[in-house]
Amino acid sequence: MNLYRIKIKLLSPLVTPLKGDTIWGHVVWGIANHEGESAVTEFLTGNMEKPSLVISSAFPCGCVCKPLPVPNKRTEILTKASYPQIKAAKKVHFEKAEIFLTVESEELPKKIFEEEVVAHNSINRITNTVQDGNLFTVSTHYPEITDFDIYAYSDFDEKRITELFTWGFENGYGADASIGMGNVKVLGNTEKIETKKDSSTYMALSPFVLSSKDVVKDLRADIFVRSGKVGGGFSTFMTPWKKTVVMYEEGAVFTSSKKIEYVGEIIGNIHQDPRIKQCGLAPVIPI
Repeated sequence: MNLYRIKIKLLSPLVTPLKGDTIWGHVVWGIANHEGESAVTEFLTGNMEKPSLVISSAFPCGCVCKPLPVPNKRTEILTKASYPQIKAAKKVHFEKAEIFLTVESEELPKKIFEEEVVAHNSINRITNTVQDGNLFTVSTHYPEITDFDIYAYSDFDEKRITELFTWGFENGYGADASIGMGNVKVLGNTEKIETKKDSSTYMALSPFVLSSKDVVKDLRADIFVRSGKVGGGFSTFMTPWKKTVVMYEEGAVFTSSKKIEYVGEIIGNIHQDPRIKQCGLAPVIPI
């Protein structure tokens, strides 16, 4: 497969983070809307056997996620000068992509989003009334920068990849798209790029789950719980929740004795409807 960079522009705030597995789900819905159920079935079946499109999360233009560092035993005494430096370093979540890939990078952005948390009433869907004292919060992310990059390994050419991402984002991205959130534009200049490093140490560019076929060692990763929901037309007539999955976060680092382009698998048996899948694939780059 070839490695590509897809450039996107945010035209509105986001409620749902631009994670690789969620973006992949939107691409699948785009295929369904434009080419029908048989095309989706063919795409999903093929990707469960041998992936043809592996998608990263979105990162600020010219950036990738920061590799999870090697734990070190701190021996020096913390001082008033060193402690703020350590805290500041932990808040940096991105690295210049030009270190690892044939892309140009500028200075790392200091702030990506301004977050606003709003409380909402819970609604009883049976009686269609407000549930007393039952509030939930929703975080809206207002972009401080608008240009982002998505990286993908694929067997498709640049034109097909641009088409798939355009379809995926055309109806908005994530929660509250119907009221203007998640307005994402694909800039249409998908480009083929290359990796720079020749190494047995790799970094994952999106969330993933390990499959039985993956042979990785020395895995360093944060984990999170993915409680996914179905989207598109499915959300109107079936149970929306998928089964819960524990996933490794982007930025995970590991070693592999063979050269690889991705890690993970497409997860089946994730919902009462067997057609529904969860993406557990992540593109990886040698670091």
